Amino acid sequence: ALRVGGRAAAPPGGVAAMAADDGIMLDPFTSALRQPNLMERLASFPEVQQHMADPGFIEQIQKLRALATGPKASSGDFAVAAEVGQEIARVGHRDPRIMQALMALQGHGLVVEETDLKRAENFGDMKRREPVQLQHLRLAAGVTSADDAKAKGNEFFKAGDLNSALAHYERGVSLLRESDEVSAAALATLLSNSALCLLKLKWPDRAKKVTSQAIAVLREAQDETFDQSKLFYRRALASEQLRDFALAADDMARALQQAKRSELPEAEQQRLKAEVTRLKRLKASADEQAERKQKERENEKQAEVQRMKGADLERKSASPASSAPLPSSDYLQEQDFSHLARKRLAELVVGVSHQCSGGGKIEITSLQEQSKVQASITTKRGSRALYYEMDVHCEWVAKVKEGEMRGLIRVYNIAHDTEFKLGGDENTSYIYQLGWDQRQTGAWVEAVRTEAAELFDLVAAEVDKVIAELRKK
Repeated sequence: ALRVGGRAAAPPGGVAAMAADDGIMLDPFTSALRQPNLMERLASFPEVQQHMADPGFIEQIQKLRALATGPKASSGDFAVAAEVGQEIARVGHRDPRIMQALMALQGHGLVVEETDLKRAENFGDMKRREPVQLQHLRLAAGVTSADDAKAKGNEFFKAGDLNSALAHYERGVSLLRESDEVSAAALATLLSNSALCLLKLKWPDRAKKVTSQAIAVLREAQDETFDQSKLFYRRALASEQLRDFALAADDMARALQQAKRSELPEAEQQRLKAEVTRLKRLKASADEQAERKQKERENEKQAEVQRMKGADLERKSASPASSAPLPSSDYLQEQDFSHLARKRLAELVVGVSHQCSGGGKIEITSLQEQSKVQASITTKRGSRALYYEMDVHCEWVAKVKEGEMRGLIRVYNIAHDTEFKLGGDENTSYIYQLGWDQRQTGAWVEAVRTEAAELFDLVAAEVDKVIAELRKK
């Protein structure tokens, strides 16, 4: 929770609800952000200083400062200036760090806990913080050798402090790159350790980048002795988190290849082989899903066209005996068959039954009033089109040796742009729902529930009979 407390005295340069230097009355937040030495002032507050190493925090402060010093705030229009203050306040309410900084500039303390920051990150109210913050940088700053940085990083990693471990591994990388002679193996190891921390902290994009850097270092040094299986393994896991299953499967296969080359234990090779199989299955599943979604998009486009034009019917020739004048070619005629279709549907579905495999049967007993049945035939310029839409609600009863059970089945998404197709997508196929008495329990109830799903096929078949009769009108 956020807790506000007063300071003993406002720090030098603190602001209150006052006029700006140019004489324009501004709210306290806007005034605070207009100070020329803003960054130095913020760094002077210990509770705010801890955020100063985070690019997201600095970026937000700079944006708010630009807003506070911009033309709207200095326009002289009280209402416009008030809008600026309100916008700054809104950002502060979303990001606890910003509110803490604004309060500090006015001489007030605001306690921000880690749970507040996590909540703001999870809700997307503030940009995700960098994995290495100021307190982690300070821990690693005193380390002067890459070996010590690695050792300290390992200690923090074993203790579960991934952020501090990462800070030390990155410190080691910096020290190595500053030295005259760089060991490719030592640099690759620190980069690999950094990647592991980033993976566990859920920064897969950075983990992938770091492992790629390590692989490039070894390739450039032409180091064939270093076991690269961990690098490819970790890059594969990063790609998996990024849902790039093709690259993940490819890298895992290369990890297995490297493990064989380095003659790692058979158990490790078998583990990597199992990972290759797992990722290949994930890739196949993702490809299938992408193909299905593409097909659904194509079906939706076709359905939209069909929805607009209706189902084409054969032209009817004029009867020679008819004395009625023929409509002009531009004449639009529509005949409503909704009542007829509903009546016919009720006649067909009531009495439809399914014989249960264990004995007994499930039978449709009624077409409920809430069912929606609309059908019409439109004739324009000699062309005829059938439009229909149905949402069918039926009551059923199951009678088996164990007892009797009642329920409902709804068959919907029935229209001139859909069809009955088991396993079809929701854009172009009929859909059904089942309902039953939840108070009844037992194995026989589960069996009846499963068998009742067969009513979908039977009801859909009767619906199609009604549609076929409408097409003949």
